[in-house]
Amino acid sequence: MIGRIFATTIVVGIAGMMAGVAHSTFRHYYRKHADFEDLKTDTVQEVVLVTEYAEEVGQ
Repeated sequence: MIGRIFATTIVVGIAGMMAGVAHSTFRHYYRKHADFEDLKTDTVQEVVLVTEYAEEVGQ
């Protein structure tokens, strides 16, 4: 019983590690070899200037 739980834990850990390595490798090579058009995102990002806001609050 204990050996079975231990073996299952080891197998799940190794599978998780392999998935992490595969994901990391894919991201590395995708960013290195992808075209610029493929790397652009279609999301809108908001930029907030913190210094001006902090000065307004301080007054």
